[in-house]
Amino acid sequence: MAFESIVGNEQIKEILRETISTRRFLHSYLFIGESGIGKKLFAKEFARYILCDNQEDIFYYQENPNNHPDFYIITPDGSSIKIEQIRMLQTKIIEKPIRSNKKVYIIEDCNSMTKEAQNCLLKTLEEPPEYTVIILLCSNENALLSTIQSRCTKLVFKKISKEDLRQYIKKENLFQYVDDNLLEAMNGSIGKAYEIKEKQELYEEVREYFRTTR
Repeated sequence: MAFESIVGNEQIKEILRETISTRRFLHSYLFIGESGIGKKLFAKEFARYILCDNQEDIFYYQENPNNHPDFYIITPDGSSIKIEQIRMLQTKIIEKPIRSNKKVYIIEDCNSMTKEAQNCLLKTLEEPPEYTVIILLCSNENALLSTIQSRCTKLVFKKISKEDLRQYIKKENLFQYVDDNLLEAMNGSIGKAYEIKEKQELYEEVREYFRTTR
């Protein structure tokens, strides 16, 4: 079943499963929520089911998600997504799909788009090719033009509950001990949990270095 391995946001899972079952895909979606709560995982899983009409293809592209010729991810170039990247999207988007009946573009951290890039993307959102699905991933919708927002179907992701975070941490053995203060610091985000773990490991390495060099 789609999305079963992703933690949290059960309501959005049901919405996307229903869309998959009916095959009634819209041209543009806006996934809104805190960084690190799984928006990209949801988008990639959704993309697989948009692009794949049979279980064999779905399984293959689950194992090799970036190998589908009609699947593209746009990420910030430095600190922002620039107009040149959106112009490249526009050049590619008019080409017909190669393997699937659809093409899927994920724009990660779309709130980092420059104003010029946003205005450029708006032209595509106004008249998208019928075979195209664009998924925008956003942690700050206030940074997006209202005209872009109005042309997308919005899905608002909630923070992951403390209990779900606790279970995930236990399953993945991220920390030996988890208290409420640690869960609060994660702010409902698995991504934040990994950031904390990396900082903790760095702290331990630094402490061990000074201990052994005294």
